[in-house]
Amino acid sequence: MSRLIGVNTLVFNKELLEGKKKQWEYLKDIKELEFSFVEIRREFIRDLESEFKETKKQASALNLPLFYSVPSVLFESGKINPQLKQYFKEAVEMGASQIKLTLGQYEGFSPGIIHKLKGIMEEFPKIQLSIENDQSRDGGSPEKLSALIVTAHEKKLPLKITFDTGNFVYIQEDSEKAAHVLQDFVHYIHIKNVKRNQKGELELAHFETGVVNIPNVLSSFPEGVPAAIEYPCGSKDEAMYVLKKQKEQIEKY
Repeated sequence: MSRLIGVNTLVFNKELLEGKKKQWEYLKDIKELEFSFVEIRREFIRDLESEFKETKKQASALNLPLFYSVPSVLFESGKINPQLKQYFKEAVEMGASQIKLTLGQYEGFSPGIIHKLKGIMEEFPKIQLSIENDQSRDGGSPEKLSALIVTAHEKKLPLKITFDTGNFVYIQEDSEKAAHVLQDFVHYIHIKNVKRNQKGELELAHFETGVVNIPNVLSSFPEGVPAAIEYPCGSKDEAMYVLKKQKEQIEKY
């Protein structure tokens, strides 16, 4: 069994920010490169209702599964984000099977939080809720995320982890060590690399040129854990070229 490789639409960041394209317009090209799924980003959607409808239509026609990346948090000031149920509804409208958030201000699972979160997740049983490690100590520490998931599972809350290979570098964590800490809880991987520029600042890099050993990190997870390429790759033509090359590289790992 080979790992399923997908595309996060951050790859097309340039054109999407300029408003030249809608995310569903890339689906056919992505499918033609034989990627297995696409992760749609909420921040690039300008008309939610119409774009959800068209994205679902196009993805269904192409038999291309969708994930949903939401630039928001699970917890706000220690409480469940009041928009969480809305995000699940949006995922249903688009036909996505997963929602990805970051942790936010987590202060523990009170009985009220457990009841509310369990209620939402039981209402939408076909949608997986996944928490991604971000570039902050509170939301990106492998130990904190591991403890969170252990507690969640004790409370019968089926949360999972989206493992971002590059974000750990921003909080001075080793991605390979983080993979070993979190490997039992990770069900999805964001593949990106980072490097330091001449000013000593971190910036995104191609897989082979960054500080993260991508093959070693991926080898920490079973092949059944899917992974998506997630970093800006320029114009559409540039992005398609990079995607093709990076997919070929990943498949060799």
